[in-house]
Amino acid sequence: MQAAASENPEMNEGHGGGGDLKKCLKWYDLISYGVGSTVGAGVLVTIGIVAKLDAGPGVLFSFLFAAAACLISAFCYSEFATRIPLSGSAYTFTYVALGEFLGWFIGWNLTLEYCISASAVARGWSSYFQKLVEAFGGELPWWIADQAFKGTDLFSFSPLSGLIIGLCTVVLLFGVKDSARFNMVMTIINISTILFVIILGAFYVNTDNWHPFLPFGINGSFAGAAVVFFSYIGFDSVTTLAGEVENPTRDLPIGIVGTLMIASVLYVGVSLVLTGMVNYTNLDARAPLAAAFAHVGLGWAVKIVAVGSVTALTASTLCSLLAQPRIYYQMAKDGLFFSRFATLNKRQAPVFGTVFTGVFAAILAMVLDLNALADMISIGTLLAFSVVCGGVVMARYDDQDLDPSSRVHLSPRKRSWVMRLSLAVLLFLFFVFSVGFSFVFKYSDLFPTNVGFILGIVFTAVPLLVITILIFLRPQLSTPRTFACPFVPFTPLLGMLVNTFLIIQLPLGSIYRVLIWSAVGFLIYFAYGIRHSRLNQISPSERINGEE
Repeated sequence: MQAAASENPEMNEGHGGGGDLKKCLKWYDLISYGVGSTVGAGVLVTIGIVAKLDAGPGVLFSFLFAAAACLISAFCYSEFATRIPLSGSAYTFTYVALGEFLGWFIGWNLTLEYCISASAVARGWSSYFQKLVEAFGGELPWWIADQAFKGTDLFSFSPLSGLIIGLCTVVLLFGVKDSARFNMVMTIINISTILFVIILGAFYVNTDNWHPFLPFGINGSFAGAAVVFFSYIGFDSVTTLAGEVENPTRDLPIGIVGTLMIASVLYVGVSLVLTGMVNYTNLDARAPLAAAFAHVGLGWAVKIVAVGSVTALTASTLCSLLAQPRIYYQMAKDGLFFSRFATLNKRQAPVFGTVFTGVFAAILAMVLDLNALADMISIGTLLAFSVVCGGVVMARYDDQDLDPSSRVHLSPRKRSWVMRLSLAVLLFLFFVFSVGFSFVFKYSDLFPTNVGFILGIVFTAVPLLVITILIFLRPQLSTPRTFACPFVPFTPLLGMLVNTFLIIQLPLGSIYRVLIWSAVGFLIYFAYGIRHSRLNQISPSERINGEE
């Protein structure tokens, strides 16, 4: 299926649609977008929730655990992004490496990461904007302020959330380069504010607040890692801009890894300062940074933090809204989504997808609470990361050239569907045993004795090791000519295991909601996508030739 896609000119025009987007971005634009999208809701919202309810000062380890998982996946993203420099992020990578069906599954669930993420961040923006008005002695009219619905924690009304999404949508319609300049300014203000918090706050740290450092134990930090993973959503959004980068081979890895490293350093610094300034039991979960400076009597600093917080969340909202239309764009070019989403305006921006994303995100932001969506966002992202990691393994042990601009295979070997299927089965079994391994750790208290826990680990870890060895013993048939993920298959398999482990740490209710969301996506795929897919426009003879 993928072979036909890469060999057929018409297919390349579809899936290679990134060439229609204006190539104008450099590595510093990518880092600006990545940092602007990543460093936002995490520092301003989730750090307070996790520190107070899950990890205490050990929230530092939660961020480090999440960063390690992201770094592993970042290597896999970088390899795919330079092999396939097109818009679409994990969707494009999965489509080319693993096929149309899994590509659709990931593309649909990325909506949880980008579109719904924009809604969640907008809710945080609304809360901080009200804090900003209050810090300067003002008060918002009742009709525009956030209003809770009685009897439910799931719904509330927030007109300001819809307003900020609307404004960001208008900015994006002017094209990616103009919005890149806007976002660069916002990101500089954002980083300056975070550095202000770290440097000034360090003078007011009371080390007594760090004791005990792990009040909920190491399991609390693991549980917190699954929540703060939402804080790292954004580094992979860099790959959605691959079709608009001037030099993707050099700039994409720099943009991805650079974004992740900058965000990690900032998160570690803020974690130490915040839990040092205020005891974790007294943290304000909604606005932890501003409240921390109010706690030590620095009213003037509260105003500066409030201004910076509004700016940071504006940039984060903008970047989330930027990524989603480009995934819709690529899916529409492949025939899997409605064709209107592939239309561009005179500024080469996907206008219909941008407006649709903005309207959909605004509606969700105005009626749903942030906490109701955060877990779903993390699961959608972790699923995408896991599939990308698996895709790297499939790509390395297959002789197919994944460059969408290629018309012929560079390798003379014939593809063996038996070998490919066996590799897919091994990856599926690896995922299954990863789920079992994660469950054993999460529910270790259910084992009556340590012997039962150890046996559970052995019965799940040994198969993981055997599968890893079986894959390692296979010859690698496709080595990338640009950036290569190190230590394949160990790095991507470790990424699959870690991402699965974090998914299992989240509440079962959020997993059920993602399953329902996926079911809706499959209905769209079977009702529309499979009938309009460009792969179905290839003749049987071309399909056969594509496999040879």
